[in-house]
Formats: sequence, C-alpha cells, structure tokens
Amino acid sequence: MAIEKQHIRSIDDELYDVFESSFDEIFVTDSKGYVIVVNSECEKNYHLKAEDFIGKHVRELQEMGIFYPSATLKVIESQQSLELVQKTNSGRYLHVRARPVFTEDRKLKSVISYSRDLTDLMELKRKVEEMEEKLENYKKELNESVEMAGIVTKSKAMKKVFSTIQRVASVNTTVLLLGETGVGKSRVAKLLHQSSERKHQPYYEVNCAALPEQLIESELFGYQGGTFTGAFRDGKKGIIELSNRGTLFLDEVGELSMQAQSKLLHVLQDRTIRPVGSSKVIPVDVRIIAATNQNLGEMVEKGLFRRDLYYRLNVVPITIPPLRERTEDILPLVYQFLNHFNLLYNRNIALSPKALDAFVRQEWKGNVREVENMIERLVVTSEGTVALKDLPFEYPLSLENPNRTLPEVVEDIERKMVIEAYEKFESSYKVAKQLGISQSQANRKIRKYLEGMNEGDEPKT
Repeated sequence: MAIEKQHIRSIDDELYDVFESSFDEIFVTDSKGYVIVVNSECEKNYHLKAEDFIGKHVRELQEMGIFYPSATLKVIESQQSLELVQKTNSGRYLHVRARPVFTEDRKLKSVISYSRDLTDLMELKRKVEEMEEKLENYKKELNESVEMAGIVTKSKAMKKVFSTIQRVASVNTTVLLLGETGVGKSRVAKLLHQSSERKHQPYYEVNCAALPEQLIESELFGYQGGTFTGAFRDGKKGIIELSNRGTLFLDEVGELSMQAQSKLLHVLQDRTIRPVGSSKVIPVDVRIIAATNQNLGEMVEKGLFRRDLYYRLNVVPITIPPLRERTEDILPLVYQFLNHFNLLYNRNIALSPKALDAFVRQEWKGNVREVENMIERLVVTSEGTVALKDLPFEYPLSLENPNRTLPEVVEDIERKMVIEAYEKFESSYKVAKQLGISQSQANRKIRKYLEGMNEGDEPKT
C-alpha cells in the first residue's frame, strides 16, 4: 500500500513538472469560472503572481483589465471549445485555446485554457505588411514613370523638359542646357540628338573644362599640318568638322577662352570653320548643343563671356532641375541603375524597403550622377539585399520637411542613435547603458532597426 501511494505521488510530481514546464500558459477554472490553478507562464503574460489568480472569477479579472476578452466565459456560455486572440494588461497579444471538461454525465466540470504569446509574431507580420505595402507603392510609382531614350522620370518638371525636347528636336536651332553638376545634361543632349532627324549622323561630345586651353582650338577646329611642334604632318580634322551633318555637344561651354568663343560664334553665324594655321574656310552643317552649370548672364556682365555668343547659344534654354526638386525621380533612377549594373556585373543585388526610403530622403548634392555612382558601388561591394545599416552614407534626418510628423522625426533620431551605438559597441548591454534604456528595450530596437539581422538572431549581449 505504501509503495502504491509513493507511485501516485511520483506521478503527481511528474504531472506537476509537465504543467510547470509548458511553453504555453495553462489556466484552469471550475464550471462557474473561478480560477483553480495556473502555471508560472501566467506571471510572464500578466505580470502578476500565480497565487493572485487563485479563487478569483474570470469576469472580475476581465473587468480589472488583466485580459480581454475572457475565453473561459465564452466556453461556459457555449459549452464548446474555441480559439481567440486576447489582449493583456501589458499590451501583449495571446492566442488562447479554451476547452470544456465534462463529467461522465455530461455536466461541465472545468475549463482549461492554453495561451501562447503572439505579440512578436504579430509585430513581425505588421512589419512584413508595411514592407509589402511600401514595395507596392514603389512599384506603383515606377509604373507611373516615363522613359525617353534611357532617361526615366515621373516628375512634372522633367516631363516638361521631355515635352520641350520633343518640340525642338525636329528643328536645328541651338539649345543651351542649364543645371547643376550631375543633373544629367549629357543624357538630355543625347536624347535631343536621338530624337532629331540627325540621329543616324555623328554625335560628338566635348567637355570644354577637361581640355587644356592651348588645345581647345585645335581639338574643336582642327589644324593644318606643320602648324605647331608635335602636329600631324597632314593636319587633323577638328571635332566640329567630324560632327558635320550631326550634333556636337559642348559641355561646360563657359570654360572656353575668349579666342575660342570668338571662333565658335563665327561657326554659329556663318556655318563655316577655319582650322588653326589655315586660310581655308570649310562649310559645316552641325547642330550645337551647349551646357553649363555656371550663370552665363553674370559671366557676360563681368566680361568673362561674349555677349553675342551668349545670345547665339541661348536661343532655346532648357533648365534641368536638381534632384532635390524632383525627389519622385529618385526611385525610378535607383531601379534603372540597379537593373543596369546588376546586368553589367552579373549580380542580383536588391535594396530593402528601408534602404530605398533612405535613398529617397538622402540629399543628393551630386544629383543623378551621385545616385548612379552609389548604386554601382553597392552592386559591386554588396551581397544579396542591401539593408539600411549597409548604406555607406548616414541616414538623413530632415527636420525641415513640413510633411513629416513628430513621431516620424523622433523615430529617425532613435534609429540613428541605436544604429550608431550598436556599430560602436556591438553589445546590447552597452547600447542600453549608452542610451539609458533597459537591455530588453535595446534588444528590441536593435532588431527593429538593423534589419539585416537574420530572423531569430539575437544582438550581441
């Protein structure tokens, strides 16, 4: 008899160990809804001691805001098993499965509930949905963009530029492209040529700032053999003559010397050139497209640029706006360059939604050229998907944008502080100490903002 009692006690101990070691919360009430027993997981979910539940009615606990709704009450009313999502007093979300236990004569004996914390899973689901929504919005923006000869845009400003190009492409008038460095003046010049009747004829491009002053004239107008030391014996054709019947793009035209300006004016007026050292005049049919990032009007007033040449070049001025004035073009450009360089280098690099968002918010002082260079760098140096923490520039904090809310700005500042602290210390404990928060808060924020971390990975402690 003593052995049998000892065996029963041993079984009870084993059942208690199973009860307490369960990953799920186990919550047992009698048939009326009074709590009989709970395991220690209840303490984690509700931040109350297990004994605080014993003897209390679930309706009382519900009214106290400990949890809502009560699965037990619903089971008592329906006499059937059910599942629901319950919110706790600490803001956690639990998946509750509750079932009735009956006596042999089918009378309700008790209700047993099993609960599992879904908060992290629901938060992850919310983040995934947000990312999917962002990607869908980005795709929608891309679908709204237009492309002409490799130039992609969705901004009204650039669409206006496209419209002007279409109108002037069919005539041979001189065009002056204006805009900051890197806005894409050379791309627009090529677009003008490719949209014109000269598209099958030569297209030449000269950066006037890149040529030494003593070589500009000989490069543009050519020279007669033996004109100067080192010259070819038979002479050399200049780029203007080589561009005959086609298009010549003169970038940084403001860098031309006064003498070169005078000769260029003669080309525009008389449609003829005279090579250096020659008395022979050569007729040319060339369309001139000039570009500058300088204010030629001011240069004229200071005597640095010929007034008559300025008027000859400024027949149809086209101003290309900087990227900061057409931020809606950033994403189409990013995807265009990403596809181009992935194909060029046989890579398959992608950008995460947060990284794309950082690109949109970044101040691109180098304009389109800077974006292109950055994408090429990422394609060459990255693996897989580029996360926010992988970007080689600081996440921009624009406090001056009137369209941003206070929570958005605060989150930006928090993100920057967390990323910088973790990159410096590589320890969630040290991050918590640095930022004056708990280590559990630091862990959550590190996982939130360093999205390159694999799911399930924990920050270094």
